[in-house]
Amino acid sequence: MTREYDVVVVGSGAGGGAVADRLIPLAKKGAKIAVLEAGPHFTKEDFTQRELEMMGLFWYGGAWPLKNGSITLAAGKAVGGSTVVYTGVTFRVPDEVLEDWAVPELDSSDLAPRFDRIEKDINVITPGEDMVNDNNRLFKEGCEKLGWPVETIRLNLKGCDQNGYCNLGCAAGGKRGTLEVQIPRAIEAGIDIIPNCEVERVAGGKVYARVTEAPDGSRPGPWPAGGVEIGARRVVLAAGSPGTPAILLRSGFGSSLKTLGQYFTVHPALTVYGVYPGPIKNYRGFPKTYYTPKFSDSHGHYIETAFYYPFVSTKHLGLWGMELKNTMKQYDRFMTMIILNHDEALPTNRIELDKKGRPVLNYKISEATVESLCHAQAQAARIFFAAGCEKAIMPCADRKVFKKGEVADEDLEKFIDKRNFIPIKMPLSSAHPQGGARMGRDERDSVTDGWGKVHGQDWLYVADASLFPKSSHVNPYLTIMALADRVGQRLVETSDEWSA
Repeated sequence: MTREYDVVVVGSGAGGGAVADRLIPLAKKGAKIAVLEAGPHFTKEDFTQRELEMMGLFWYGGAWPLKNGSITLAAGKAVGGSTVVYTGVTFRVPDEVLEDWAVPELDSSDLAPRFDRIEKDINVITPGEDMVNDNNRLFKEGCEKLGWPVETIRLNLKGCDQNGYCNLGCAAGGKRGTLEVQIPRAIEAGIDIIPNCEVERVAGGKVYARVTEAPDGSRPGPWPAGGVEIGARRVVLAAGSPGTPAILLRSGFGSSLKTLGQYFTVHPALTVYGVYPGPIKNYRGFPKTYYTPKFSDSHGHYIETAFYYPFVSTKHLGLWGMELKNTMKQYDRFMTMIILNHDEALPTNRIELDKKGRPVLNYKISEATVESLCHAQAQAARIFFAAGCEKAIMPCADRKVFKKGEVADEDLEKFIDKRNFIPIKMPLSSAHPQGGARMGRDERDSVTDGWGKVHGQDWLYVADASLFPKSSHVNPYLTIMALADRVGQRLVETSDEWSA
């Protein structure tokens, strides 16, 4: 099967959705545009809020393993990409991070108006008191007792019914991700959305992909199953990291772009728990409304509020056997936080291909990350106990479950130490893969220029988190959208050159 388009966008998440939205004026003028998505097309009516049933929204059931097994990665595989399974936590990339990236023509003066416009479009709000559940309230109280700063997390929501199942697809359609905002607008403007279409490679203005049958319960796409060759004047890769770097590697660009696949970062995360004396209502309100940046500059981590479901919590606890069973009996008393590490971008951490051309995530946890995560656990324990918890559960502690008062406050950093960090046994996860097709000056230090155009390839662009030269330090989706908006802008501005 063959198809012809003016623009093909690969991916429908924060990057692909934002690009498609920017291209709507071209579509209205008659340009043929397609968005290819490897995952199925679900809608809010399909989200059952049952953990096992919703694991199909993720690549590898939400546990894409790194090569050495030390971290599992959660990445969305559906129309809407990872915006289907995120919590809508909205951060702008910090100015100091942007300065450290040092990408030509990319600065805060360029991004600020984009952030303003995008935030308005996707309804970014500051949550009110009615959205602050017990877990969030206790976190704030604990930090304040310690004298630590507490910031309110902004969220992109409209019509949120506060049922707490954000990471399993929003049954109310309250998260304003691309599934609810940009994709419907693109469809209305005549842009084709092609689900279940996995791209194998690109070459010379052509996209080679394979379409599979729509899974039961999902919306069928317009193309039959089978291989397809798609001609395009411009191709935008927004398949995410590791998806975009893998496509470029399969397409043979590794020989000319030496940094392709390199500088992969993941924001290694630990979810940690305290046990409160009585039941805590986490399943209403919103899962995340507060964080503390106190240790961001000094120790490279944020601590945010969080809430996770029973099955996932058994993995996050890092416990086994009867200790796990007995601890889970106290699930309704869990106070929950997530630690996010600002990991360093290293050339040795990279995306590779296996013999079948599938992406392999070759990432080694650095000594600095281990130290940061251990330090964060000690601080989380302090917050738990200041908030009134009677126990804390820390994977790197000498005793993973310990009671308030068992360990002197001044000894927490010794009690929770890197000597207890056993990579395969640590319940580390990631939902923020970044890098692998970094922006920069030229082919010696990067894969694309500051506008996402692949070096030496006028027809080929990148518009997702793989552009990040280093970690964003913060939840990345808004930054992805802003960078994708720039790519879309450049395509519109130059359309007279390539659409003739």
